[in-house]
Amino acid sequence: MTAKSQTNEYEQALAKFTGAKKYDIEKPGAMDGVAAPVFSAKTIAGKQIDLSKLQGKVVVLNFWFIACAPCRVEIPALNALVERFQNEDVLFVSIARENEEALKTHLQSTKFLFQTIADPETALSGKTFHVFGYPTTIVIDKYGKIRYYSLGGKITEEAVHKEFQAKLVPVIKECLNSN
Repeated sequence: MTAKSQTNEYEQALAKFTGAKKYDIEKPGAMDGVAAPVFSAKTIAGKQIDLSKLQGKVVVLNFWFIACAPCRVEIPALNALVERFQNEDVLFVSIARENEEALKTHLQSTKFLFQTIADPETALSGKTFHVFGYPTTIVIDKYGKIRYYSLGGKITEEAVHKEFQAKLVPVIKECLNSN
């Protein structure tokens, strides 16, 4: 499957979630099995990430921005996921709407263990993934298929941890154990 057909499959799936049905995208299984759009981008640390070359790895994407309060509340729980799955084939990538300089400054005082991509023109969050709310978290399985899509965040760290333990952790484990 080419990158173009994957993007088309993703965009076709997204087309079902418009108007009053916009938030149905979060219903369990709504995007399950849809090919994730491929992308290639450099992290603020200079590492190249190419989704098409990550077959065999589980990829957790988190779309956020600095001024987003629910995004910031999620960071400790997201860091806990990185630590929990540090010895597994899971790549954790954050895609932030800020420029590289702003992100580097912010991340000097805020520990975030995800590999971070600056996306100031929203090429990834807007044009590729069509994210319409923040934070958004997407889990992509070893075969490039979406297995989890979560839009919006919680207002307390405790609520985020509880949500991740109940929904996100089981999906990551399932993806790791699938053949």
